[in-house]
Amino acid sequence: MTKTLHVALLALALGAPASAQDRLTDLERKIDALTHEVERLKLGEAEPAADQAGAPGHAPAAGKVYRAAERRVSIGGYGEMTLQDFGKKRQDGATAGTRDEIDFLRAVLYAGYKFNDWILFNSELEFEHASTGKARGEVGVEQAYIDFKIHPAFGVRAGMLLPPMGFVNEIHEPTTFHGVLRPSVERNVIPSTWRENGAGFFGDIGPVSYRTYAVAGLQAVTNTGVTGFRGGTLFRDGRSSGAKSLAEDAGWVSRVDVQPVPGVLTGASLYLGQADHNLTAASVPVTLWEGHVQLEHRGAQLRALYAEGTIGNADAVNAANAIALNANTGIGRRFFGGYVQAAYDVLSLWSGSKGHSLSPFFRYERYDTQRQVPAGWNVNPANSRVEYVAGLTYKPIPQVVVKGDYLWNRNQARTGVNQFNMGLGYIF
Repeated sequence: MTKTLHVALLALALGAPASAQDRLTDLERKIDALTHEVERLKLGEAEPAADQAGAPGHAPAAGKVYRAAERRVSIGGYGEMTLQDFGKKRQDGATAGTRDEIDFLRAVLYAGYKFNDWILFNSELEFEHASTGKARGEVGVEQAYIDFKIHPAFGVRAGMLLPPMGFVNEIHEPTTFHGVLRPSVERNVIPSTWRENGAGFFGDIGPVSYRTYAVAGLQAVTNTGVTGFRGGTLFRDGRSSGAKSLAEDAGWVSRVDVQPVPGVLTGASLYLGQADHNLTAASVPVTLWEGHVQLEHRGAQLRALYAEGTIGNADAVNAANAIALNANTGIGRRFFGGYVQAAYDVLSLWSGSKGHSLSPFFRYERYDTQRQVPAGWNVNPANSRVEYVAGLTYKPIPQVVVKGDYLWNRNQARTGVNQFNMGLGYIF
């Protein structure tokens, strides 16, 4: 039909006077523009940009479906590549022996669908280390859930969820944090990225947002392909990641954030659960809590986070995991970690920056995964760590980031190895 209309307009134009021909040309141009817009909407191309703010608890690309039109598929994603250049000497002067590494760390696709104005589906499919071959990488579902937003103050969420703890576990796209690597406290105390099957509630009440979920419990003991808790990394190897998770025990995780004024965020989260799943004679209660604050003003950003927790009957866990008495690889009964980070976008001072940003940053981290160990096991001083990170974050556009930093790695065993890091990331 559109082609027929174009032919008719052209025939009229050939025999029309100049003034009429100009009007017809202008009309044809408007019809072309309208036709293109209709086709664009039919194809679902009217998606929000990934650099827009995400929904609460979601990074910009991960939250695209929340800004999409109804009955539309939403596609997004992110990726990051890292280079780690390790020092030749350890903290004590001995040869480090750590080889440099370049890795396409992650390639992620988000897919979502908005059924109507109160029901939507969102998912994240992650490819790690570029391949599943040679035992180097994996493909996994990072999250996949359905939201029923009954009211702005109350919604129901069920599926594979990200426990809402810290800054990074929910919002971990490379454009959203400074540093090539995610903060160590949010990897070794809060085991980001942590995902689990469960269900719960969420909502916003004025400046307050909350999320509270019941999820399958962490797994303290080696079984069903899950390694269990370890002294240096706590819960990282106790995550089943939603893959046939043992459900003998459950966990409960909740978070509350308050944004009293623009640029100010403060909040806290708490995880309580059992982690034995009937694999030990004793129960294994786990407690993990954290508090966080973020201040932003013009080009300046300040973040601070502190986390602490306990593992009950840690001696029973060590015995079940065949960790010998007097070994220093057993889990701690108590642990803690925290960091402070400051950054400033120096290009915010220049009105001609045209969307570019260049942010020097500095981060201080202190954490100990074996603050106290059960009687009969020893502390490994290498698990009491201090890190200093200084670097630059450059964004030519909000969706692309280039990073570089230097990490000073210190521990009480004096075995830390410094490293220089480079990174490239994107979202869409």
